[in-house]
Amino acid sequence: MKKTIIFAFALLISAVSFAQHEGHNMTKMGIDPVLTAYFKVKNALVASDAKATAAEAKVLSAAVKKAGKMIGADAAKAADAMAKSSDIDTQRAQLGTLTTAVYAAAKAMKPGSTVYYDFCPMANNNTGGYWLSEKKEIANPYFGDAMLKCGKVKETL
Repeated sequence: MKKTIIFAFALLISAVSFAQHEGHNMTKMGIDPVLTAYFKVKNALVASDAKATAAEAKVLSAAVKKAGKMIGADAAKAADAMAKSSDIDTQRAQLGTLTTAVYAAAKAMKPGSTVYYDFCPMANNNTGGYWLSEKKEIANPYFGDAMLKCGKVKETL
């Protein structure tokens, strides 16, 4: 009986240690796939391509859901809304919510490559809008070709 209790205790400690280790790995692995998918959505918005935005948002939604609590439900809802829409303005309206969640996760988890946090003061009816980019050069997803270079880098992660 004593050996069974000791064995069960050792097994419990091993399981807890493994779970903590696996959670740590998921955190490290989780943000880069989300950022890669986010950048594809952002680039489709820059190109003003609603069809590509919807397709890429579907991939992003899956990545966000796989990442779980690390990114949050708001990002998943925004990505889902983008994926279900065929209207570029409706898709762009979700970018702020999506960016807020992905930015917070990227800041907390230190992505594998440089990420730029950009801002355009004229987005969202002149209240401003943020987005993340893999490039330092400004390419505005809120306006596409209409005001492609509007904005500036606010932070480098």
